[in-house]
Amino acid sequence: MEINFKLDYVPKLGDKKDYGIGIVGAGFIVKECHLPAYREAGYNVVGIYNRTVSKAQEVAEQFHIPNVYSSLEEMLSDPRIDVVDISVPPHNQIDIIREVAKSGKHILAQKPLAMNYKQAVEAVAICEEYGVSLVVNQNGRFDPAIRAAKNLIENGYIGKPVMATIELRFTPHWQPYQMEYDRLMFLFMSIHHLDHFRFLFGTPASIYAKAIPHPDGTYKGEYSGTYILEYDSGMMATAWDDGFTWDKEGFGVFYKIEGTEGVIKMDLGWPSGEGSKISFYSKQLNDVWYSPNLEGSWFPGAFRYTMGELFQTLETGKESSISGRNNLETMAMVEACYVSNQHKKAIKISEILENRW
Repeated sequence: MEINFKLDYVPKLGDKKDYGIGIVGAGFIVKECHLPAYREAGYNVVGIYNRTVSKAQEVAEQFHIPNVYSSLEEMLSDPRIDVVDISVPPHNQIDIIREVAKSGKHILAQKPLAMNYKQAVEAVAICEEYGVSLVVNQNGRFDPAIRAAKNLIENGYIGKPVMATIELRFTPHWQPYQMEYDRLMFLFMSIHHLDHFRFLFGTPASIYAKAIPHPDGTYKGEYSGTYILEYDSGMMATAWDDGFTWDKEGFGVFYKIEGTEGVIKMDLGWPSGEGSKISFYSKQLNDVWYSPNLEGSWFPGAFRYTMGELFQTLETGKESSISGRNNLETMAMVEACYVSNQHKKAIKISEILENRW
């Protein structure tokens, strides 16, 4: 049966798209997501810098990037570059943010913005001190299924949201540096789901979280975790982020949102690489389930929109929903997970924002 309304879920891009981009980093995410998305969008990538110059040269050749810089200082002195796309591990990011901000160039920073909430606050303060725009690459918000769900919720098709769940079952391909971190699953994987919940329903009042290590002790940080978000409205959201799964038939990430008037189910197509899928039922739209085909993808499609958010900020002066300051609430949710797990109790997000932990 045809849907008698149109889902409004494709993000809008601004008119000006020719800002000069400098890339810092030449790793997997740059090669597989950033640059393919920028190429498809027609963005102007001026040059690339990586600590290992040979890697930058390889990426530049693959994507026809005209300039490879031998140092960050050389990149920042190039007047053709307006914005710097930073894609480095979070323990290195704040130092680069500081140098880029001093140069007056605007920043798209990788998520997580920092190692912890306190450091994220420092990163935002640095950019505000130097008057540069900071946007965080919280790309999961631009997945087509997530945005379609947002559209359904905002237009009342599922009524009042009551319960939302996310189930991740996967064995992540951690990088060597991540194996040395005391923070792992919540910081790198759960941050997507926490931000999805925040995007769909707002910042919760409190979080209760529990994490466990890898059973063989290979990793310093938590390997699997679960958390419950409590909202002042009475709604509850919860997630199971299982990094230990070895049953490949169960790999994936699955969402369900239940409301007083309808239900939404989503499969974001990760890690299979398939397109995101959504199905939903609404009492307002006949007694049937709808499964519309969605345009776009999370990987790499969403990455054109995160950079596009920075472009729109520069063009209009309007703060982005993924600005550094806005992202502090997502980072506070991540921090609350760690504090909750350590102290074995629910933590109010306001307590993190007020630096009470």
